[in-house]
Amino acid sequence: MKILRILAVSVAAFAIAGFSTAASADAAAGKAKFTAACAECHEVADFEGESAAALTDSLKKIVAGTQKHKQALKLTDAEVADLAAYMAAGK
Repeated sequence: MKILRILAVSVAAFAIAGFSTAASADAAAGKAKFTAACAECHEVADFEGESAAALTDSLKKIVAGTQKHKQALKLTDAEVADLAAYMAAGK
């Protein structure tokens, strides 16, 4: 039982941490970054229907160089969150 309790607390903590990161993302800043770094090859509508979490994961992989992308991206965690929020909004 103790292991299940620890697991439940851990899952809840990760969920809260993920929500607070997404909630603190700035879609307006994401739009500016998208225009500067992504709009040459992408349209925001390309990402319609994707979740901010999935987009965050993809962007982090691109930044780390573990996911293929036309050009390398150098983004902070805050910029990744902002971009993902903007892209997920699809506007």
